[in-house]
Amino acid sequence: MTEPTLIVPAAGGLAYRFRRPTRTGVPPVILLHGLGGNEDVMWVLETALPPGGLVAAPRGTFPSVAGGCSWLGADLEGWPKASDFAVAVAELGDLLKVLGGDRDAAAGPFVLMGFSQGAALALMAAANGAAQVAGVVALSGFLPEGTGASEEHTGLSGLPVYWGHGTRDEWVPVSRARQDVERLRAAGAAVTFCEADIGHKLGPECLRGLKGWFVSLERVSQAGGGHLA
Repeated sequence: MTEPTLIVPAAGGLAYRFRRPTRTGVPPVILLHGLGGNEDVMWVLETALPPGGLVAAPRGTFPSVAGGCSWLGADLEGWPKASDFAVAVAELGDLLKVLGGDRDAAAGPFVLMGFSQGAALALMAAANGAAQVAGVVALSGFLPEGTGASEEHTGLSGLPVYWGHGTRDEWVPVSRARQDVERLRAAGAAVTFCEADIGHKLGPECLRGLKGWFVSLERVSQAGGGHLA
């Protein structure tokens, strides 16, 4: 397996690590790190992904005061709102268009796979109709306030979502995750929800479930179907 290549666009936009696909019919995956991460940290989850597919991991737009990068422009009091992700959603959308237009990569539709703050970004991008989103993986994440069943968030209808969360998560309480999952379902998303007795990370039970979810999604993709039921 080749090492991913760091891409830093000369004309601006998100820097990202990128691995070209070696198989066809595999959903391409965009890895979105959490607060304080960068384009390297999410690759530890690569074993959960379908082999041979395109993988890209962008670097957050803004520096974090605690080190690393953030998808939000400033430290906020309380839970971030949908509007707080506007810049990151736009830049992620631009990246998807670039990858989708790469004939050699033959990318799209995409799975957006985010951890914590990155999961919130993935959900926001899908809700706002980001180009060619096949599904979302939300790990230890949350749904930003102001996201739901509205004309602005039609991308949630029928969207396959895999949500993994720890019951001992010290950053995003599982009670918040359960509420957000119900909000997604009310907006029409098809959510598979996994809980594990763990903190702010992906537990082994949910890792196994994620692999199975990707297998189902890949079958739909190869059959030329739409969203998972």
